[in-house]
Amino acid sequence: MSHYLFIQSQDPFTETRTHHQFDLIGQLHDAGHQVAVLLVQNGVTPARRGAKSDLFDDLLLWGVTVRADQFALAQREIDHADLKDQIGVADMDLVIDAMLAGHKVIWH
Repeated sequence: MSHYLFIQSQDPFTETRTHHQFDLIGQLHDAGHQVAVLLVQNGVTPARRGAKSDLFDDLLLWGVTVRADQFALAQREIDHADLKDQIGVADMDLVIDAMLAGHKVIWH
């Protein structure tokens, strides 16, 4: 079993490629791998409470660990209380820790 950290920088409401990226994350999770997602830049948009993105929301239902970058949230004036319940807040240290631990880090 491998560990993956996906860094998602694209907005699923404007970037059609995110459909394939979320699908890959789901497939790896279904295959038994440890998968986590860090939302950065415009990737934080589906994290807002009330935002509807079917594939992204499926990841949350399946228990994929999802964190939103604190800096990206601040830039977009999104408060922690505005996030969906399953989403935590992190910073870029998460990426460094994953790399040092030997996890596969994939930036989209």
